[in-house]
Amino acid sequence: MEYQKTVGEIICIEGEGVFTGKNIKVIIEPARENTGIIFFREDLPSKPAIPLSIENIIGLEGATALTNGKEIIYLVEHLLSALHGLQIDNAIIKVYGEEIPLLDGSSYTWVRKIREVGYKYFFAPKKKYKILKEYEFYNGSGKIKFKPSDTLKISAEIDFKHPLIGHQKLNTEITPYTYIEEICFARTFGFLDELKEKKRKGILKGGDFSNAIILDKEKVLNPEGLRTSDEFVRHKVLDIIGDIYGGGMPLIGEIHAVSSGHKLHIEALKSLFRKGLIKEIESGSLTFLIIPKKKQQKI
Repeated sequence: MEYQKTVGEIICIEGEGVFTGKNIKVIIEPARENTGIIFFREDLPSKPAIPLSIENIIGLEGATALTNGKEIIYLVEHLLSALHGLQIDNAIIKVYGEEIPLLDGSSYTWVRKIREVGYKYFFAPKKKYKILKEYEFYNGSGKIKFKPSDTLKISAEIDFKHPLIGHQKLNTEITPYTYIEEICFARTFGFLDELKEKKRKGILKGGDFSNAIILDKEKVLNPEGLRTSDEFVRHKVLDIIGDIYGGGMPLIGEIHAVSSGHKLHIEALKSLFRKGLIKEIESGSLTFLIIPKKKQQKI
């Protein structure tokens, strides 16, 4: 039997938005069972809600966003990855801006803060989405394959013509333990020329070496270097974990992704829903055993 859980206490994190260049505050509050994950744009007068659901998630080139059709929150993938990796079912997330701070480019800060406050469990069965049938989805050179499984297993492959990246592959079963030990620290990465071009065009107004791994044509420019030699593919797995939480509940199944990105992840997930290849399940049913009291014997 698995039970739903939320964060133990209120969490508050602030950081620079790489798109806006503004300081953005994010507050995560505990939520009751069966609430799900709900975002609020606290910076707007009406404080509109954007629930995490397959209808509201969108995949972009280089980012994942949530929208209710009017308002939007960009760069939700690393926070969603932390929530999915730690198996958080319910939370209220108040965002004072239009994007989630990139922080160090991984989900480590979110994971550390969540673990500091702990968890609150509910006497309610955990709800999940289960993949029912093998399915492949293609988008350009990228592809992603889904298979039924009783746990979440992810295999990712990347291939870059760069001496420090090249071909990398990682295959792992995702549990809170493996997520903490193997995945959450892996940072996003980018190339210096592309970063300069995006800043020149005004696409990025913030961001520096503290938010990502930055490479030139030969080496990593960050003074601290890499956290692991395969940090690049580990971050790909981190992104997949966040994106497949887009349905609003934990997902169980086997996933193999090759040269994939946020847009492919979300398009493939939406396709699973459209084709009826995914269904909601509960982790078990609650059973109460009532033991009658023994009648006292007269002495």
